[in-house]
Amino acid sequence: MFDSASMEVVIALVFIYLIYSLLGSLLQEIIATNIGLRAYILQVIIRRMLNDRGPKKSAPLNDEFYHSLNAVSNEIKDSNKGLRSRILLFIVRRILNDKSLNKPVLLSDEFYRHPLVKYLVSGAWWSFRKLPAYITKETFSKVMIDLLRGTDLNAGDAYNTKIQQSLNEGAIQWNPDISICPDTLKYLKSLWVDAQGDVQKFRDSLEKWFDEMMDRATDLYKKFTQIILLFVGMLIAVSFNVDTVKIVSKLQHNPKLRSQLNLQAAQYTKDHPQGLQSAGQEKELQDSLYAQALRMVGKGGDVAKMNELLALGYDGGFRKNFDKGMSILGWILTALAISLGAPFWFDLLNKIMKLRSAVDSSKGNDEGPKEQKTVVAVKERVG
Repeated sequence: MFDSASMEVVIALVFIYLIYSLLGSLLQEIIATNIGLRAYILQVIIRRMLNDRGPKKSAPLNDEFYHSLNAVSNEIKDSNKGLRSRILLFIVRRILNDKSLNKPVLLSDEFYRHPLVKYLVSGAWWSFRKLPAYITKETFSKVMIDLLRGTDLNAGDAYNTKIQQSLNEGAIQWNPDISICPDTLKYLKSLWVDAQGDVQKFRDSLEKWFDEMMDRATDLYKKFTQIILLFVGMLIAVSFNVDTVKIVSKLQHNPKLRSQLNLQAAQYTKDHPQGLQSAGQEKELQDSLYAQALRMVGKGGDVAKMNELLALGYDGGFRKNFDKGMSILGWILTALAISLGAPFWFDLLNKIMKLRSAVDSSKGNDEGPKEQKTVVAVKERVG
């Protein structure tokens, strides 16, 4: 069992990691929001669901378009060699070499072009943010059924036959030029057969499929954010000189510092009985994330107070505070700790504080009966 000093060091170190992890989580979320990470992960999962490596139909009119451009290119080649002709020939050749113009049309692309999905987008400077970050299971099933049944329907018409036709032909009724990839087609047929042609049961199966894939999306998102958090942790460690090796040494040799950090840790757990609110919740606006980060590092903020308390930074210059090997090791340890995330350190801090309280209470109980026995023995001797 840890002695009292060792326990205090552990509590203080966990609390330090918690404070810097909170800043790391905010910065990670700001980065993820700006690059549209959620939208990208969602697109990856949708593509996995709707596309595979089977044969796909190419975009309509591509062949005709390319033949026309080739003809134009040959005519320019045979004409005079003036500057305008050369510029035009250069442009045409660039178009002919652009492989993106001959990309196959995918079912996932048509899914994202559906008005219900298309207008979920919020504008941003990064390309991924032009895609929706969230799609509900009801939206997914609605769009999929629309693509399968097409638009040639009136109110009250039964569209079982349209869905069956799409599955038989391997192409969606919404746009017959777009085929359904073989593996996706097999799975959709399986769901349709299980539903016995009942559209509502088929809709429920599509929603269940979507939910299962979103669990994978969550796991994938966590992996990406942990990588971002590792780099953010390294940035924080180097910027503030949060060297774990030096911090542990300070805690071991400074009982007053340990005691102060332990009191702050105890107060922090009391102030947050319901746990930490995730910095990654969508309801958090981007400007509020910036505001929270600025408050933490600004005067009077948790990070600023911690820097001052631990005397971190580069007072006296970088060379004076940099110890080859040990500083790098200390920064790496801090970055790895921050990459675990604030919720991890908060939960660990709570468990350690409860363990400490249990140990302290058991010691108190052990001392109580001994004192009573002593008093009784004295009374007996006096009597």
